[in-house]
Amino acid sequence: MNTQKKIIPSNEILTAVNGLSQLINPICEKHGGGIVFVCVMKGGFMFFSDLIKKINYPIEVDFIKCSSYDGFEQKELSIHYDIEVDVTDKTVFIVDDILDTGGTMKVLIKHFKTLGAKQVETVSAVYKENLDFPNHFFIYKQPENVNPWYIGYGMDGPKGYSRNLDTIHTL
Repeated sequence: MNTQKKIIPSNEILTAVNGLSQLINPICEKHGGGIVFVCVMKGGFMFFSDLIKKINYPIEVDFIKCSSYDGFEQKELSIHYDIEVDVTDKTVFIVDDILDTGGTMKVLIKHFKTLGAKQVETVSAVYKENLDFPNHFFIYKQPENVNPWYIGYGMDGPKGYSRNLDTIHTL
């Protein structure tokens, strides 16, 4: 039985990414200098790819692989692969699939500041409202009083499937 519910079709995702880039481009201009977009792997790869194509400012890109879930169970964040680019005195945009509890973002912000980043911005495809991140950039805000599991557009189910969908669904 298929219990997936499509909540965002691909054309709406791309429209939202384009709109988001219009908010981020002036931030890049404002901060100036070195701008680094870091993709949080594995979940952020599709969103990251679409977003950076719309950034009209010279940027560097890099990847960090970390995990905080085992199936549906949240655990302590582990970094499996770190960035290679030097972020000293640069602005870092952390791009992830979802911001829910904020645990991953908090650890990564601290990590990049320890590496010398002068400014860290947070971006995700899905945003579960979190008071610790009032200036977070996102394309979809989860409605209040619901807590679904999202799949598609880089996000996977508990067994690792469905990352390849170009739409976002809930389980």
